[in-house]
Amino acid sequence: MARKKRKIGFYYLTINEGNQLQESFRQVITYINSLSKQDRIYELGNNKFCFLESYQTSNQNTRSTIIIKSAKHSFRPNLVHKDTVVERENPKQIQEGEIEKSHLVTKITSDSICFVLDKHFGGITIRQFINYLNQFSHSIDSEIAIRFGFEIVVKNDFLQEIENLSRVTCADLVVDKQLLGSEALNYSNRISHVKHEVVVTVKAKKQNSIEDFAKDIFAKFAGGERSINRIRIVGRNEDNNQVVLNTDFIERQEYVWADISEITGDISSDGIFIEMNSVLETFN
Repeated sequence: MARKKRKIGFYYLTINEGNQLQESFRQVITYINSLSKQDRIYELGNNKFCFLESYQTSNQNTRSTIIIKSAKHSFRPNLVHKDTVVERENPKQIQEGEIEKSHLVTKITSDSICFVLDKHFGGITIRQFINYLNQFSHSIDSEIAIRFGFEIVVKNDFLQEIENLSRVTCADLVVDKQLLGSEALNYSNRISHVKHEVVVTVKAKKQNSIEDFAKDIFAKFAGGERSINRIRIVGRNEDNNQVVLNTDFIERQEYVWADISEITGDISSDGIFIEMNSVLETFN
């Protein structure tokens, strides 16, 4: 059987003050799992939706495996054969889309919930998973409304890389376009034709450094600040050479192997869960 390498990211689940993390997570995910599949649907935007496919626990409820299925609809061009280049009409309906599976494995410890997520182009992102939980958390009877967040586990040396710069001259923040119409900026709410992400550039005054600003923004990003998608930091080293640091390359990521169906090209959930559980053994 063919095998494929999948990238996984490492995260901690967080919650707003006044709510108990572990109990709230169990309540929300169990509630979603009790719904019909149709009622589990969450619209991600851009003609894409997702839903919880399965949730299973083990190790006295301290471990869980989660499958989220997603698909893009409203796109059904003709099919073409790779060898003959013969085209034929796509039999799927316009409301249908090819299923993409995203896999998560969670581990509950005495004071935290850590988890890993397989990352691939067609799947869901960590932010989309958190938004999915929060969409259904409103249905839980709680004195304080439940609101989940997340922290990204990053490589240990990113802050050290900032400190190694003799001067930080520029920071580009790639943020969600909704920030343009927020109370913070209040520029305009007419953003339907604006790209999903916008770039906010912060530059240092001549001969000055914005190192402290860069550290503060990175702390927000690592803490799961929802409006910040990426950060690009530009500085100078001791030799006055330009150095660029990009958060795309500092998130802790590893790879696992998954078996692939020769008929559908889909990966085996059982196989990837074994690999992800093994990785999670050393993650606290």
